[in-house]
Amino acid sequence: MIELSFEDFHEQNFEDQGFCLYIMKNGLEDVLYVGISTVDVWSRWFGWGGHMTWDGNVIYGESSIGEKIENHLPDSLKWKIQLWTLKDCLVFCGQELPDAENKLTATEYNDAVRGIEPRMIKKLSPALNRHINLNPGRDTTPKSEKELKRERYVDQAYNEIFNKKEK
Repeated sequence: MIELSFEDFHEQNFEDQGFCLYIMKNGLEDVLYVGISTVDVWSRWFGWGGHMTWDGNVIYGESSIGEKIENHLPDSLKWKIQLWTLKDCLVFCGQELPDAENKLTATEYNDAVRGIEPRMIKKLSPALNRHINLNPGRDTTPKSEKELKRERYVDQAYNEIFNKKEK
């Protein structure tokens, strides 16, 4: 397992060691999100259909964690992301490691990665994972100006629709 800033992750300032799981933390060390990739963790974030669109000029969140990062730029570039191998996850969860002599097939590896994600979510209780997370943690990230502005807009729209005064 390695931990690096989100900016270093985006810039690919790390050596890929076959990472399959990532844990995103805010600046207060709250676990915000746990996710997997059976192919490439970086591409899961920035590739087609990933968490974020980041083309050099535009940074746009495409998921709950992507939006959280977008809303807290530039501070979120310093947030930490941990990258875990399957072995790291299995050790953390106290599970038996596959026999080193019996190499996993691609299908067995993919199944193992998909199977470890719910266990990691259960153990870490990330705030933004809603699926298979019966006890989400708290996100204590202070609201950004962008989030506050969006809340004011939604409140105003709600009041205009539902709290109209009859004339």
